[in-house]
Amino acid sequence: MAKQVRGSLVRLIGVTDTTFGTPPVTPSSLILPYVQNNVKADQTRDQDQTISGFRGMVRSVAGARKVSGALQINAAPQTIGFWLKHLIGAPTSTTATGVTTHVFSPAASGANALPPSFTMEEDMGAGFTSASRYMRYLGCRIASAAISITPSGFMQFNPTISGADFVAGATVLDAAPTDTGHAAFSTLTTALVFGGGSVTLDSTKVDLAINNNLDATGYVVGGNGRLGDLPEGLIAVTGSIETLLKDDSLLQLALTDADTSLLLTLTRGTGDGTAGNESLAINIPALVFAATSPTVPGPKGLLLTGTFDSHRTTGETGVTFTLKTPLATIQ
Repeated sequence: MAKQVRGSLVRLIGVTDTTFGTPPVTPSSLILPYVQNNVKADQTRDQDQTISGFRGMVRSVAGARKVSGALQINAAPQTIGFWLKHLIGAPTSTTATGVTTHVFSPAASGANALPPSFTMEEDMGAGFTSASRYMRYLGCRIASAAISITPSGFMQFNPTISGADFVAGATVLDAAPTDTGHAAFSTLTTALVFGGGSVTLDSTKVDLAINNNLDATGYVVGGNGRLGDLPEGLIAVTGSIETLLKDDSLLQLALTDADTSLLLTLTRGTGDGTAGNESLAINIPALVFAATSPTVPGPKGLLLTGTFDSHRTTGETGVTFTLKTPLATIQ
């Protein structure tokens, strides 16, 4: 009797497409470590409601196809660049003395715009039925991503994926994918700066959400049930900060409709960008909190949670991610 597939043995790879929904002829893919992968294929069944003198309906036919679901990832400098490239856009990269600084910032068009799509492939392992060992998801784009940072543990990066089509087969997409390793950023050394240092907050949790507002309605006649495109809309950056209530710093920001900024930096080692010393900085230069006030649920210490959204001032500067790493290229 065959053995049940173990999740620990299911490998995920990804490769950036040159055109929407079509992987490169000679793909150079990247192994993508994850904690959970809930991305899956779906296809509707269309039922014919024609009346023919029987209560039973005739056989349904295959309908619209889609790929959707979320991944849970402990963000690591070795692979976070791939995900940021498809969430924010291709980076501007500069290299000096073996360290490359990759800056990801939204762009409407050009070299730094979002890539057309990417292809993901799951390898169920050698013990799985060979005819469908490899599950390939085509025309994938990141619809949104949730980022969560707590006082200890790892930065959670949870992208929600939308895709155009899927195929299962016995042939691997790339027999020799790149393995850059995995050593996640610890949140223990997170540096959080508000208002350029003018506001001091003792934060217990930081949550960010980035939404590309994809249009997933583009099914086309003659497309065999697959999406013709997944165009992005306006990028929305929102979040929340939970803090120890010690003074009115956060309260004043929330009640006065005042603009402020957020700079959050994660580091390994020294953070200088050499191997084992990588860094990731998330900069939101303009954000505003929604009005709120604290509650008193009991006799213990009080918390205050502020929710915010960011906005552009000049140019496309709603959010910027800066990754310093020895990896010269983001795949």
